[in-house]
Amino acid sequence: MNANTLPDTPPIQRRVRRLLATPLLGLLFCAGSAVACVEYGINRDLVLDKMYDTYPEAGRVQFDTKLASRAFTDCPEKRDVPVFMTLEMPGLTYQGEVTYKGDSYPAYAAAPDAPLVMFLHHVAWSEDGPLRVGDEVPGLFEMSGAPTGEASIQYRAVVFSRGARMRTPPTMTGTITLRAPSEPSLDHQSIVQLDLKFPATTCPVQDKAETLEDVQTAELAVPGSTAKERLVAIRMDCGVDPPRARMTLSDAGDASNTGSQLTPTADSDAEGVRVQLLRGGAEVQFGQTWDFDPGVGGVHDHQFTARYIRTNEMLAPGTIKGEAVLNVDYW
Repeated sequence: MNANTLPDTPPIQRRVRRLLATPLLGLLFCAGSAVACVEYGINRDLVLDKMYDTYPEAGRVQFDTKLASRAFTDCPEKRDVPVFMTLEMPGLTYQGEVTYKGDSYPAYAAAPDAPLVMFLHHVAWSEDGPLRVGDEVPGLFEMSGAPTGEASIQYRAVVFSRGARMRTPPTMTGTITLRAPSEPSLDHQSIVQLDLKFPATTCPVQDKAETLEDVQTAELAVPGSTAKERLVAIRMDCGVDPPRARMTLSDAGDASNTGSQLTPTADSDAEGVRVQLLRGGAEVQFGQTWDFDPGVGGVHDHQFTARYIRTNEMLAPGTIKGEAVLNVDYW
């Protein structure tokens, strides 16, 4: 009986090997058939860099817009792909709703006197949808299928007036990120950069010359003693618009001077004395910068106090003069 069973064993073993090999070949064939969307186009990022000479006086009136788009081709089939979009724009704060094409959208601003900006997404043959800062927004990305397999999505920034004077805000920079879990080839990130510039209010500034009263030697008996204080006011006439500026006072005779005593002019001949400047009752520091933002237009006086101050040198009679420069950098 043992001799009869031995010839049957080899065919059974060979048959098992062939059955195990067949599924492996099928798996290799399927892995080579994947198709993905391919992106094309040149307007991928939402960038608006512009100087505005005028803008609407009324509030929440659209006066500019910028469009970006992401386009794809060779997508594998006709279908609607669920996508999720997130707008990240650090520094923007919610300002309420604005109306665009009959619908309400959230509006944002980078500063209290900056223009309002809203963002939306649009897919061909579908409705616009808002992009909310920090929120993931769902949507449908439509793929056309054969023969072109096209798909596209648009992003738009729309700029609205505030209803009052607007000033140049900090540059607004961020991103729009799209993810498509069922079609990762559509995933992308677009840069958003808005640099909106407005003319600054400038004010004519009147030069001012003041003459201190004569001082006697006895009034400046020791180094550091002061005498004959006098108010010096520099006037700015700003008209109806409120200015906003950064101001710096410097010594005309020595740009590196960071003290409070003016360098004597070339025609000064007194010794042991200089002209010192104060602001708000304290000695100025030449080269120091401060902001000027009164919130209203009209006439503004910048007041300083000038006085004599005795130095460590011996006193000698004569004339002492000094000049200061007030630099106003509007923004």
